[in-house]
Amino acid sequence: MPTVDTTLGSVYVDDQGEPDEPTALLWPSLFTDHRMWRHQIAPLRGAGWRTLALDPPGHGRSPGPGRGFTMNECAQTAVQLLDATGVRAPVVVIGTSWGGFIAPRMAMLAPERLSGMALFNTSAERGTPFELIRATLLTRLLAIGPLDKVTARMIVSGLLAPETQRREPELGADLAEQFLTWDRRRFITTVRSVLVDRDPVLDQLPELKVPALIVSGKEDHTLPSFHSQRMAQKLSDARHIEVSGAAHLVALEEPDVANRLILDFLRHPR
Repeated sequence: MPTVDTTLGSVYVDDQGEPDEPTALLWPSLFTDHRMWRHQIAPLRGAGWRTLALDPPGHGRSPGPGRGFTMNECAQTAVQLLDATGVRAPVVVIGTSWGGFIAPRMAMLAPERLSGMALFNTSAERGTPFELIRATLLTRLLAIGPLDKVTARMIVSGLLAPETQRREPELGADLAEQFLTWDRRRFITTVRSVLVDRDPVLDQLPELKVPALIVSGKEDHTLPSFHSQRMAQKLSDARHIEVSGAAHLVALEEPDVANRLILDFLRHPR
């Protein structure tokens, strides 16, 4: 079942594993698709986990609803994916940025569906005034085709640490090539929904009992570590780890570190 009909349109899911295995739902960052998790799938499979890695709405092979949407609708979409793929046991949600916005909302919507959250480079807050201005400017730049190269460089510089860009220039080029090929109107609508219109849930986090691992990149200027620290302080069962040498995509920039943290958390969530 490569695609699932959801509240937010048809969603592509890379489903690897067996129905009787414990399941990890992997929701990537804005500007990326399921391939963001390419370094995590094999280690998770090797540890006996089924993986459901998706292209989120407006990204990759998921066209999106063609309208603005809320993070709560994304949480509903995630639960619908679990239903459609026959997952009945509680899952661990592994999310980067946007995926981290969704996981706590899933825990509020359907707490019985989650056994843990491993969240990378994320936040439970609305953007600061500066972040909102920057995000609004980005949506306008994305609408100007002749500026694509400039806009892509700006986005990639917010995703990857300078050292990552020097060490792996093909990684930034690959990311830019991906998002610049997606349906532009729907992609812009998605960016606005996630970055500009997102509502906060920080003050609701103490209600959640699900164990959480929260990881940030030391060089992440898009969602700096203080966002992760505040989440960990609010949650009743959470720990925060900061990774050196990485910016906004720890799972891609430091995959060995990310994999070790994820597998350790899966073995010992509390």
